Amino acid sequence: MIHNRILFQEPGLAELRKEYAMIDMHVHSKYSHDTRTPLKSILNKAEKQGIGVAITDHVRAEGALEACKQRRVMIIPGIEVNSKENKELLLYFYSAKDLEEFYEKYVKNNRLPIREPRTSLTRMMRSVRVNMGMSDIIEKADKYSCLKSIPHPYTYPPRRSHRFFARRKQLLRKVDAVEVMNASLLPRMNRLALRWASKFRKCVTGGSDAHLIREVGHVVVACKAQTTEEFLDCIKKKKNLVIGSEVRFSKAAREFIKTVRTKKEKYA
Repeated sequence: MIHNRILFQEPGLAELRKEYAMIDMHVHSKYSHDTRTPLKSILNKAEKQGIGVAITDHVRAEGALEACKQRRVMIIPGIEVNSKENKELLLYFYSAKDLEEFYEKYVKNNRLPIREPRTSLTRMMRSVRVNMGMSDIIEKADKYSCLKSIPHPYTYPPRRSHRFFARRKQLLRKVDAVEVMNASLLPRMNRLALRWASKFRKCVTGGSDAHLIREVGHVVVACKAQTTEEFLDCIKKKKNLVIGSEVRFSKAAREFIKTVRTKKEKYA
């Protein structure tokens, strides 16, 4: 059962390290539009914690590709792609070469222009999208060896995606996994995501969704694996663990929650 592999608690890294490789599978670096966190700082903290990371910048791959060049920290080449419908997909590639090719061919020159935000809050919450629908993104990703995961399906609207995918069963069937633990969300959102993943019998992933150094490592995926290939295979075989806890919200996030609660937004 999926629930047996999910632990909503602070990960005991020292104990887990004896048997598992651990990776925070959702981390943003300075290449994302909404953070300035240096890649070097992320790698240094991951090395200190004894974990790996997946650098999953918003429609950018430079950080992930740069991280893949070092050998101190285990890296999963990743990217977070936001579709024209404003729904996101995490892609984890088996090789840096495949990520680079996917990025160069389909993402790099296909980003939609965005308006300059008026405040730091709107800068944090704005979306950088590609000029492709979700079906097109999945079709392009299917050309590569990769794991496709739906991040934070119960996040705040309009990026909340569980209804979008539930109404498009043909797309949902092509997605491998669901992110059932995201440290930036409320606990109830993660538990709803876990229930949703169980309903559709999906593989499970998790990550801190770190935009700040202090957030790295709050959620890890644990596998008995020594390589990127073995790690992703472990997830696909549903033999992984997801362990972690939510991060306390920042003032900006609390203000955003107040905003969305006062608006009647319609979303797919």
